[in-house]
Amino acid sequence: MSVLRVTTCAPRAVALRGEASEAVRKGILSGRGVFDHRLFNDVLRLHAREMGSRFDYEGLKAHRESFAAYLRTVAEADLPGLSRDELLALLINAYNAYTIQSVLETLSPSAPHGVASIRDIPNVFSRKTHKVGGFLLSLDDLEHGLIRPLFKDPRSHFVVNCASRSCAPLPLEALTGGNLEAQLEYAAHRTLSSPDYVRLEGERLLITKLLSWYGADFVTQGFHGAEKSLPRYIRKYAAEDVAHWIDAAGTDPPIAFMDYDWSLNRATKIRLQDGGF
Repeated sequence: MSVLRVTTCAPRAVALRGEASEAVRKGILSGRGVFDHRLFNDVLRLHAREMGSRFDYEGLKAHRESFAAYLRTVAEADLPGLSRDELLALLINAYNAYTIQSVLETLSPSAPHGVASIRDIPNVFSRKTHKVGGFLLSLDDLEHGLIRPLFKDPRSHFVVNCASRSCAPLPLEALTGGNLEAQLEYAAHRTLSSPDYVRLEGERLLITKLLSWYGADFVTQGFHGAEKSLPRYIRKYAAEDVAHWIDAAGTDPPIAFMDYDWSLNRATKIRLQDGGF
């Protein structure tokens, strides 16, 4: 069974052409600035649920002033002036924030819970309606035109959240340039050690579909931490039983990919005033 059965629906990582890409490249090379994500951090702290696997869209809809203020700062960010890690943190946070915003826009009196899946929103990934650093970009532009090709860090797949139940969990705090390495490592461990994303099933290893769609990012020379195969990459972050199985299975262990649940990651429990559920 091939470890790189990449699904054709996955967009390729191809750097954007034009001023937005050049602004990010300039920051990577010479930027020194930092960006304040405290407003988004508050949003995640108050509305992320179940360790980031669910999100309280209705709650945020009723109290969205700070969120709107954060999106304004993202729209006005000085991309060429930000350092490399600050840029990557900003682009990932911007993707997650604009994904949340896309869902919020579907909530209405006639549809109080919005869509059942983010894919019910027309052109949700391709529409260029999200302003970052003065540039109108799509979610695909952010992920596949900037984050993946310019930063080449496959751990980004464990912090970019597409509002779906099978996506890697939404970070519980905003990414920041100063903490980025630790945050990416934590996200990789949290995802790849969870049986929701990697587990043994009989004589094979069952893996999240994310590693089918974007498998090349994990095994291509030049990408951060790339390994010779998906199982060898997983081995670095896996639960103990999975790690032992990979070690014993040899160079080409049998693997399969999980079905992907595109249902909206909407929280169904309401947080009480005392902080409980």
